[in-house]
Amino acid sequence: MKIGEKISELRKKNNLTQEELAEKLNVTRQTISKWELGETSPSLDDAATLASIFQVSLDTLVGKDNVLEEKMSNVERLAGIIIKILKVIGVLIIIYFVFLVVAVLAFNFLRSENVVEVSSSITCQMNDKSETYQVMSKDDEIIVSKNAYDIIDVSSFQDSDEVLNAIINYYEANSGSCN
Repeated sequence: MKIGEKISELRKKNNLTQEELAEKLNVTRQTISKWELGETSPSLDDAATLASIFQVSLDTLVGKDNVLEEKMSNVERLAGIIIKILKVIGVLIIIYFVFLVVAVLAFNFLRSENVVEVSSSITCQMNDKSETYQVMSKDDEIIVSKNAYDIIDVSSFQDSDEVLNAIINYYEANSGSCN
């Protein structure tokens, strides 16, 4: 609403004629008429006096009384949108981590299902010396104790039983024994 329309509205609301309002402001009735028609605008001093007469703020007189409220409501709307976006992002992050944990657990479970671990040990004696050899088969890979590499080539065997037999054969061929 323009200032002229507001002056007319407030004048009528306060049961004043253009002439009565003009007397209070020390201006002519024609001046009031020109303000209300939007042909001219009151000076800042006259606007302040009008606001005082009508007991309203200058913001209300010039039609800007809701500016602060509008800005606050815009800020509130923006804050609401930002909060909703942050909630969605938070939920997506939580879902991501849940899927990540489930995937890791499933991977470890499936991997552990395929692990076949067989462990054997044998103690052999030769020349008054005793050695213990450990042989383990895990995921189709043969793992032997370090000292077994001194007497056989482990890479040429397919499973742990063959490794144990090769160790026993080595000791028997060299006048030793294994239990």
